[in-house]
Amino acid sequence: EIVREMSMKAGQKCTAIRRAIAPANKIDAVVKALEERLKKTVIGDPAVEGVRMGALVGRDQMQDTWDNVNKLVGESEIICGGNRDFDIVGGDLDKGAFFPLTLLHCDAPLTKTTPHSVEAFGPVCTVMPYNGLDEAVEIARLGKGSLAGSVFTADTQEARDIIFGAAAYHGRFLVIDESCAKESTGHGTAMPKLVHGGPGRAGGGEELGGIRAVKHYMQRTALQGSPEMLSSFTD
Repeated sequence: EIVREMSMKAGQKCTAIRRAIAPANKIDAVVKALEERLKKTVIGDPAVEGVRMGALVGRDQMQDTWDNVNKLVGESEIICGGNRDFDIVGGDLDKGAFFPLTLLHCDAPLTKTTPHSVEAFGPVCTVMPYNGLDEAVEIARLGKGSLAGSVFTADTQEARDIIFGAAAYHGRFLVIDESCAKESTGHGTAMPKLVHGGPGRAGGGEELGGIRAVKHYMQRTALQGSPEMLSSFTD
């Protein structure tokens, strides 16, 4: 899911995964798995067979993304990417707006704030560890208003604790377990009619549409998940 969200539209999506929060005792395995997958992704002209990711919208956007990556590097370590000299297929690095898939690791997300406040609007993601659910919730809330968040767990109590702790800081939350993983639309794709938008930095509310445009809500969060998961949030 992380690799797909990083590479789809070259990471130029409002819902793209910018922060991946993983258990501290599994962070090395997560980083290694992501690095292996990302290195296999072919970048270049999408018209060429085998290319999986194209360029950014323009060179101005490319430079803006580099500027923000440089800010992130101040408090994070580059795992892969982050280099202006990389291989592409069927394109021109000097003329195009190609950007490498860049994965970073922030080892202390509770004290290092840049990954929570700076967004590199391209194929860039920062992995960060947590110890215990309370810490995971605290890290998630540091986004100060996120469009979407996803939780991957089969434990309904874990999911409930995260939703009740962090949902108010997100426009939408998707909970994935074994029963709905195959049919899920994914982290960045909301189901029709669900709220899409977030509090705070994410836009101050929700995207407007139809009669909803004339209504005002303090804050509400759309939830996606299996029937069992959704039921556990409302009992």
